[in-house]
Amino acid sequence: MKLSVQESGIPAGAPVVFLHAFPMSSGMWEPQRAALKGFRVLAPDMRGFGKTPLVAPFLIEHLVDDVLETLDERGVARAVFVGNSMGGYVALRLAEKAPQRVRALALCDTRAEADGNEAKIKRAAAIETVRTKGLAAYADPFLKGALAPRTFTTSPMAVDFLRGIILRASSEAVMNALMALAARADLLSALSSFRFPTLILVGSHDQLTPPACSETMRGRITGSELHVIPDAGHFPSIENPEVFNEKLVSFLKRL
Repeated sequence: MKLSVQESGIPAGAPVVFLHAFPMSSGMWEPQRAALKGFRVLAPDMRGFGKTPLVAPFLIEHLVDDVLETLDERGVARAVFVGNSMGGYVALRLAEKAPQRVRALALCDTRAEADGNEAKIKRAAAIETVRTKGLAAYADPFLKGALAPRTFTTSPMAVDFLRGIILRASSEAVMNALMALAARADLLSALSSFRFPTLILVGSHDQLTPPACSETMRGRITGSELHVIPDAGHFPSIENPEVFNEKLVSFLKRL
């Protein structure tokens, strides 16, 4: 599986791999790619998102293998992995499966716990919405629950930007990703084994993976640091990129 990758920065720089959220693409990391010009930045598109074709069915495990194979192809043996939401699930499982490939982790608006029954039922309903009504009917309610309320009034361009990325995905990829999210493994027990620097970022108004989820990870990953990004929901890299980038760049420069 060869993922489409947006690569920028300095080819000889320290590799930083950005793993996008559901149901986004590597395009969501545009503000971060611009801020990390001193690093080698790689932002892959997961299966069916962005410019990567859909190969289904898939689980989170397959997305992890896709990323590792893509990095092998590009000669990247070890990297910092920055994952938002679904990208965080991929980063967490990758860190458990191949810790030798991880220089550091930045976990953004994600969680280590698997879906409970209520969450699985909600994902099933979301699949039915996409199947019967299309992505447009799914995108707006999703964003309403994901973004901070003030984002809609203070950053309407950010809302439109994210909506546009969702609508460019394939319905089949979104439905398969929802199933993969519902079926993902519980990684709470793995966190205590992590021995690499870990930054945890979360939007102050994130309702999908609330700050309490980040607190749980911080308590289990030795030496990890947590920062709550103000005035942001589930996508602080877009909702409040100034603060997000400051925390991320500061962390990277200390490695």
